[in-house]
Amino acid sequence: MSTGHVEYASLDGTHIFKLIGEVRAQSCISLDKLLNKLEQHENVVGALVDLTQTTFIDSTVLGVLAKLGLKLKQIHQIQAVMLSTNPDITTLANSMGLGQVFVILNYCGDPQVCTRALVDENVNHRNMLTTVLDAHKTLMKLNQNNQNMFEPLVKQLEKEQENLQQSNQNV
Repeated sequence: MSTGHVEYASLDGTHIFKLIGEVRAQSCISLDKLLNKLEQHENVVGALVDLTQTTFIDSTVLGVLAKLGLKLKQIHQIQAVMLSTNPDITTLANSMGLGQVFVILNYCGDPQVCTRALVDENVNHRNMLTTVLDAHKTLMKLNQNNQNMFEPLVKQLEKEQENLQQSNQNV
């Protein structure tokens, strides 16, 4: 189980996502649902992803963040900002191609912001599978290295999703 979590706040069309601690796939379902709701908002003027208190981030989380950055560019014509103070996290984000969809800044400001924790809801196998699969497909779109790295995982997850759908149809 994840020892980290995601917090969220918004003010006048600016959306803030703060990832705290060891943030893993389990923390992404609520974030992914929130991103889908943001697509429908018309007054999105900015977004900030704060990684200043992130100690670990897995590829699913990176994929969900990539999805955020891509959607903001495509739907709202906004380039989001990512704040990071941990060189390892910054290097990982850049190596996965997040620098293509975010302006990544090294930030050393006040860690206290007005966010609230997103509640991990509906953490079941189906939701987790969908979130993990979508996140890795998004990472694969960012560059060829990611494509090569995650293609076997995505194929395996797609088979699992297909088997799950077939077993539900047989019930």
